[in-house]
Amino acid sequence: MVIDTMVFAYAILHVENKYEQAIAALESVDQIVVPDSLFVELGNVIWQWIQFRQLPLQMGLDAMQDVEALVDVIISSSQIRDVALKLAVQANHSFYDTLFVAAAIQSDTQVLTYDSEALRRNRKLAAKFGDRVLLLE
Repeated sequence: MVIDTMVFAYAILHVENKYEQAIAALESVDQIVVPDSLFVELGNVIWQWIQFRQLPLQMGLDAMQDVEALVDVIISSSQIRDVALKLAVQANHSFYDTLFVAAAIQSDTQVLTYDSEALRRNRKLAAKFGDRVLLLE
């Protein structure tokens, strides 16, 4: 299963009302697959927590390592960028998100992501790529 950035973020940052579901989702999959862009997006989320929620830097660094330890397969963006760009243009959706869909296509699986008001783009992603995107609510 391809796991979206926010599933990891909610799990490693112990986000209230999301942590338990995120951990359960991570534990329920046989194999965790991600595009390498996950670490760029996750780094940005952790940076925001350091800047705005006073997360200690060392905890942020540890969180990045913890996520890397959970991942079974990292797909290079260079392997899936053409498919991701075609999907982004066809669906009028961000390239960042379609990298995850392209990783799911390459791995013949689905993307697991969150559905929430704050993440409306994920709802749109699921609507556009419903056969490849599963929403946690």
